[in-house]
Amino acid sequence: MRGHACLHEPDLALAAALRAEPELRGRPLAIVDPAGSGSPAIIAGWLRGLTVAQARTVEPGLVIRALGAEGVRVTREVLIDVALSAGPRVMEERPGAVFLELAGLEALFPTPRGLLTALGARLDGAGLPAVRLGIGPTRTVAALAARAGDGGHVVGDDARAFLAPLPLDLLDPPDDLADRLWRWGVRTLGELADLPRDALGARLGKTGADLARRARGEDLTPFRPVAPRLEFDESIDLEHAVENLESLAFVLRGLLDRLTQRLRLRGLAVRRIWAELGSPGGERHARDVELAAPTLEVPVLTSLLRLALEASPPRDAVERVRVVATPGGLETAQLDLFLPPLPAPAELAMTVARIESIAGTGRVAAPEVRDTHLPDAPGTRAFRFTDAQHTRATSRGEPVLPPRACMAQRALRPPRAARVHARARPEHVGAFDGARGGRVLQCAGPWRFFGEWWGDAPFARDYWDVELDDGGVYRIYHTLEDDSWYVDGIYD
Repeated sequence: MRGHACLHEPDLALAAALRAEPELRGRPLAIVDPAGSGSPAIIAGWLRGLTVAQARTVEPGLVIRALGAEGVRVTREVLIDVALSAGPRVMEERPGAVFLELAGLEALFPTPRGLLTALGARLDGAGLPAVRLGIGPTRTVAALAARAGDGGHVVGDDARAFLAPLPLDLLDPPDDLADRLWRWGVRTLGELADLPRDALGARLGKTGADLARRARGEDLTPFRPVAPRLEFDESIDLEHAVENLESLAFVLRGLLDRLTQRLRLRGLAVRRIWAELGSPGGERHARDVELAAPTLEVPVLTSLLRLALEASPPRDAVERVRVVATPGGLETAQLDLFLPPLPAPAELAMTVARIESIAGTGRVAAPEVRDTHLPDAPGTRAFRFTDAQHTRATSRGEPVLPPRACMAQRALRPPRAARVHARARPEHVGAFDGARGGRVLQCAGPWRFFGEWWGDAPFARDYWDVELDDGGVYRIYHTLEDDSWYVDGIYD
């Protein structure tokens, strides 16, 4: 499969408003620029060019929405996300015009018509059902195929026959150039393409020559693919500030629903979520939630953000909400016939968040041994679903050893201080922690451990294994910094 597919949205401002409020579809909707002075003029949607006052006299039920620059930007990114869901090489030639290179996509989409059907379904799921689609051997032909009629045209190698009857207005020529061509009797792309190139360039200059090249279906610029993004965001400016968490959770759910739809298109999930709340006074309140495992479940994400807000609610009313998601790959675990199933990532994230809401932020973690030379150095790290998954995989992969006699050490934590009489080696261990101690019958050692001399807490220890006349075998150590002795463990 060769050529390009075009995703064309002629009115980004209107598409952004309908994506944020899909319940407005089918109703008369107009977009105004709030920066205008006096009665603002309608710049998109119904009755474009009229003022709001004039438009209301024509259509009393007209719905007015302000132009949102953030919404337009996100809508452009959604178009790119839909194209990237079908193939890796995507280009945004101009706002509202995204192109997908078709080379190498035959395994996923055997026919061009099947590709258009898949793109249409994904656009509908992303909240952009009105985007026009077209396929052609060049980007120019694909764009004209999308703009002609209702779009959905697949143009093969005989592009000239398709382009010839199309009206000249589809190329959006400058007004002065369009008037001049109209006086010459040029009405269609075929009539413009038939004009001699040299004579056209001499009379109309480079602009006219480029217009004729486009009428013949030629591309004027090389294909420049976009770089994939690492973060996805959605935002909304509320008409009325909200003061309670219930209303705020409803707003967050809508943003997260649109955000997860975009991530699903790219085969990703939410690893970390960051919410910024803006108040009428200009203050910003940020909340950061890191998930135990990536997920696309909107109820879970909404509940996690709500728990974070309940732990530290905003001081003022909220009139602007922005949510940013850091993506990650969905993690799966192999089921086991003989072991209980692992907790679902969403359930684990909710459990950790609920415990943190009770115990406090940062007080729920998984234990770990710190990267240090100090023996048994305890530490914690953020809990992850992969920790449990790795533990199970390791336990299943360990070889089964035959039974044999061995000694096990019960570590004493913290180590018990003891009085030890020693010369070249320990000779007597005093009573400690309920044990009476005794004379050393046999011993092995010393094994010296030292480290952290480059930091604030250096250590140096000599470890010994000793057998006492009370019948016990113990591990003891001598700290060289302060000449003290401790019992570290008991052998059974």
